[in-house]
Amino acid sequence: MTIDDLHKTLSKGEDIHTEFKEANLKVPTNFYDTVVSFLNREGGTIVLGADDKGAVTGIDSTSVEQMKKDIVTALNNKDVINPPVNFPLYQITENGKTVLCIKIPVSSQIHTHAGIIYDRENDSDIRIEDDARISDLYFRKRNYFTENEIFPHLKIEDLDDNLFDKARTIIRSVDTSHPWISASNMTILRDSTLYRKDMRTGVEGLTLAAALIFGKDETIRNLLPAYKFDIMVRVQDTDRWDDKVSLRTNLIDTYLQTMDFIKKSHALPEKFYLEGDQRKDLRELIFREIVANVIVHREYTSAFSTEIVIYNNRIEISNPNKPLFRGIMALDTFSPFAKNPNIRRFFSEFRWTDEIGSGIKNVYKYLNLYVTGSKPLFIEDDKFKTIIPLVASVLGKDKATILLEFVGLDKLKLTEENITSIEALELTPELTEISDLNEFFFKKGASWIEKGSKHKNLRFKNINNLPFDNFTKRVSWIEKGSKLMDKRSITLLKILLLCSTPQKIENLLSALEFNSRDRFRELYLTPLRNNGFIEYTIKEKPNSPDQHYATTEKGKRFLGGFEI
Repeated sequence: MTIDDLHKTLSKGEDIHTEFKEANLKVPTNFYDTVVSFLNREGGTIVLGADDKGAVTGIDSTSVEQMKKDIVTALNNKDVINPPVNFPLYQITENGKTVLCIKIPVSSQIHTHAGIIYDRENDSDIRIEDDARISDLYFRKRNYFTENEIFPHLKIEDLDDNLFDKARTIIRSVDTSHPWISASNMTILRDSTLYRKDMRTGVEGLTLAAALIFGKDETIRNLLPAYKFDIMVRVQDTDRWDDKVSLRTNLIDTYLQTMDFIKKSHALPEKFYLEGDQRKDLRELIFREIVANVIVHREYTSAFSTEIVIYNNRIEISNPNKPLFRGIMALDTFSPFAKNPNIRRFFSEFRWTDEIGSGIKNVYKYLNLYVTGSKPLFIEDDKFKTIIPLVASVLGKDKATILLEFVGLDKLKLTEENITSIEALELTPELTEISDLNEFFFKKGASWIEKGSKHKNLRFKNINNLPFDNFTKRVSWIEKGSKLMDKRSITLLKILLLCSTPQKIENLLSALEFNSRDRFRELYLTPLRNNGFIEYTIKEKPNSPDQHYATTEKGKRFLGGFEI
C-alpha cells in the first residue's frame, strides 16, 4: 500500500469497506471486531492512527513495532480470531506521523472474535447472534472462493518462469497435443482463470491461485506469511519426529516434494497389484489422491498449517478447511464440493486429480488392498482431518464376547447377524496394539466417556473416576463395566451395539427391559439420533410401522474408539 493509496482511502471516508481507528499507544479494543466483520462481509481496509473523519493522528513511534507484533500474534490466536487469519501490515509515515494499514480480504469462512460473530453494515460492526442471520451468513459464504481474489499489484514478474516450463513438461508427459505446451505464460494464466476480471467491480489481474501455483517463494510469503505445509515421520520418536520437511513454496513443487518424501519413507513400503494388465504401486495410488486433495481443498487464507504425520500404525492429515458441515464423511452420502475449483482444474491438466469426489472413493478402494480390512476416516471441520490406518483390526470374536458381558448384554439372545456385526467393529490403531484385556477395556471405556461426554444430551460419564488398579481387581466383566460407567452410559452403549444391525423399537425395549416407549425415545433414542449416532432406516417416514433404528458410521466409529 502506497502513500497515494492511503490518501485515497482517507479521502473516501468510512463506509462498509473502510474503517479508521485512533491508536496512539496500543491496539484499540474494537479493532478485532472490525477485522472479523470485514472477513465476514466483503473485506476492507483499516487505518490505525486516523480519527473517524480521516485526519491522521499518528501512532507513537515507540509503540509501532510492539503494536505490529501484538496484531500478528492475535490474528494467529484462535482465542482472538477463529479461524485464525494472516495478512500483511503496511507501515506508512508522512510528515512525521505513522499509520498502520491493514487490507483485509473477504474470507470464505465465518470468523469470530472472542466467540462472537460480527458482520458489517454501512460503517458499523454488528454483533450477530440470531440463528436466521447466522444462516444467511453461511449461505452468503457458500459460493465464495478465496483462490479467486484478484491482487491488482501482483504482476507477471512476481511469478517464476521456470514453473511454467515445469508445468509444460508435466503436461507433455500425459498429453503431447495439449495446447498449453506451446502457449505463452499469459495464455496459460487466462485459460485457467488464474488471470481474471471481476465483472462486478471491473478489477482485473492475477489471482491468489496464480500466486500459489506459479509464484516465487518470496511472492507467496508476502501474500500468505503464515502458510506452511509440514510432513513428519513419528515412528521412533513420537514426541518429536524422526524426519521432517516444512514447505512454503508453490503448489507444483509442494505436490512433487511431498510425493518424493512419501516414496522415500521406510514407514510406507511399496506394495504392487495388477489393475487389468498393469502393475501399479498401491502406495503411490493412495497418496496421489491424498496429497492432491490436501492441496486443492485447503483454505489458504487460514493461519493453520497443513500437517501430514506418519506414525508406525497410521497416518494423520489435518488441513485448514472451509467446512460445509461438521462430522464424519460417509462414502455413500457425502456430496463432493470443490473448495478451490480453479486449482483443482489446473491439477487435473497434470492428471493429478480426477473428477470431484473421486479422491475419497479411490482412497477407500486402494487402502483396502494396501492394508486388508482397513478403512480411511474423513472428518469435516475447520481442520479437515484424514486418518489412514496402516494396521487393520476388528474387535473379533473373543473381545466381542467380553464386550457384551462388559455392558450386560446376553449373547444368547442376540441374532447371529448382530453378533457378526459387533465382531466386525473396526478399532483404532491405538486400541489394536493393546494385548492385555484389562488395559484394553479400561481404555476403551475411558474413550467412550471422553468422546461421548462432548456430545449434547448424551451425558456419558465416569461415575467415580475408577483407577486402573481397582478396575483390574473386579471379579467379573459386568462388574467392571458397572463400576466404570453409570447405568445411562451403559444403556447408550447397549443401544449402539444392538443397532449395529437395524432394530425395531419393540426389540430394543424387550432387550433392555424398558417399559415406556415414549420415555425410552426421550431419554435415549432421540439424543443418539440428534447427535448422529443412530438413524432411521426409513428417513422419509419417521412414523412408519416398519421403522428401524440403525447405528450410523459415526456411531460405529465411536464404538471403535475413533475421533468423531
